[in-house]
Amino acid sequence: MRAACAVVFAGLVAVLAGAAPRFFPDDPLWSDDDAAFDASKVTEQADSNGYDFITHTFLKPGERRDVRAMNLNTLDEVPDSSWFTNRIGRGDIPLADLVRGPDRGPTTISLDGWVVAGGKGSGIQPGFRMTDPSGQLYQIEVDPPQHPEMASGAEVIGTAFFHAFGFHTVDVYLAELDANALKIAPTATIRDAFTGKRRPLAQHDLDDVFDRAARHDNGKYRVLVSRFAAGKPLGNFRYYGTRPDDPNDIVPHEHRRELRGARVLAAWLNHDDSRGVNSLDMLETRDGRGYIKHYMFDFGSILGSGTVFAQRQRAGHEYIFEHSPGWRTLATLGLHVRPWMKIDYPDVPPAVGRFESDAFDPTRWKPEYPNPAFDNLRPDDAFWAARIVARFSDAAVRALVEKAHYSDPRATDYLTEALLKRRQKVLATWLNGVNPVVDLALSSTGELTFGNAAVAAGVADAATGYTLQWFRFDNDSDTRINVAEADRVTALRAVAPASLLAAGSEYIGVEIISTHLLYASWTKPAVFYFRRAATGWIWVGAERR
Repeated sequence: MRAACAVVFAGLVAVLAGAAPRFFPDDPLWSDDDAAFDASKVTEQADSNGYDFITHTFLKPGERRDVRAMNLNTLDEVPDSSWFTNRIGRGDIPLADLVRGPDRGPTTISLDGWVVAGGKGSGIQPGFRMTDPSGQLYQIEVDPPQHPEMASGAEVIGTAFFHAFGFHTVDVYLAELDANALKIAPTATIRDAFTGKRRPLAQHDLDDVFDRAARHDNGKYRVLVSRFAAGKPLGNFRYYGTRPDDPNDIVPHEHRRELRGARVLAAWLNHDDSRGVNSLDMLETRDGRGYIKHYMFDFGSILGSGTVFAQRQRAGHEYIFEHSPGWRTLATLGLHVRPWMKIDYPDVPPAVGRFESDAFDPTRWKPEYPNPAFDNLRPDDAFWAARIVARFSDAAVRALVEKAHYSDPRATDYLTEALLKRRQKVLATWLNGVNPVVDLALSSTGELTFGNAAVAAGVADAATGYTLQWFRFDNDSDTRINVAEADRVTALRAVAPASLLAAGSEYIGVEIISTHLLYASWTKPAVFYFRRAATGWIWVGAERR
């Protein structure tokens, strides 16, 4: 919460003294303590599917404004918080840990000793709830008859990717279930579909679920098993505004970088169901204070899965309701053929659903309906997210797909290949959207080294050159004074002017302009700041324009 307090403090200082320091002694911050104030009095906020669709399709909530994300540290990164935890984006993660994700054990589990605790709350995927011998509650969901393993596989894969990316997700497992061996708890209830009132859950309610489920040749069912999150459920979060009763929620959600950047991950994985109702806020306790932890969940409609059917051809290409294409089709009496209708989907195992990579265009990809955070995605947000996507190696992508335990190896092979092709398109699009200079280090003797994210990812040739302008930086007045003439180098290293190092400044900086014959966006200046320390220089600031 120092970041939040710093914003308030900086505002007061700016008013009283006319300026505020850009950097504090503990910058850059990698943890945002957004549980500083007690939020135990927050009430539930549960939006319906209809409300969410109408609000975002016709009312356009939130602020659509081209402003820098508001929850960044001084290195232009997202600190850990109740929304996001840096995982694969900040360092190497052993493949086994990456695959395990949020789970407490192996992906496939046994349901021996479990009992049916009640009906499922909401959603189109048939299911019910069970408790394990310890009393822990889980949600059980089945696959559609025409597409065995599709929805459950998508959920497992989506959860693994989103968790590795940095979002909070619940544990998800796979199990084989014998419907004839189920035991219903005496206290199990279900909300009646006709009266809306709760009543005792009966055997026919379970029969209705299995009538709509894919069954193995041995008579058993593969099911998805999702562990309920700890804490008190508070409904969903929204991709815009803040919770007015949460004192820790001070950054409008449409201006949170991780929610903006989620569009990049969603496009890669075709998570067209990225919307507020597929999120979950849980009230947890830390140091005697209540705080809200924000979860992403419900990935059954991802990749080629539409949960209860193969993904629609429109998915990812057009909103459910979009004026222009509809009017064009109407005006031509149906002669206008929308581009996505011409896509030739390959013949794949039923577990895949409908998913492809050849026609995929990251910039044109769309969720089911407008998302305020996605609409505010800027090139610097997309670059941040694409750098995380680049951290998923070929081996990692395959390992996460293998977590779905598809019985047909062709499903694993096809999804892996398609995701790798889509990944390269994501990286080529968004790593080249800004000046891609990254990973700076300045030695005590003034030797600067840096990297180029686009070149490292293999989506661009080397730059023709880099122009560097060094400067002294006055942290108190937030002003800079250029030192020496601009220097041009072709390698990923340079040397700071000796006069700059000898001046005794606490802060110095360098502005870098990259040049490339194909990417004009590389010429946008990127500014980097260093603070003097006993051991040399510490990289403390980054600014992309």
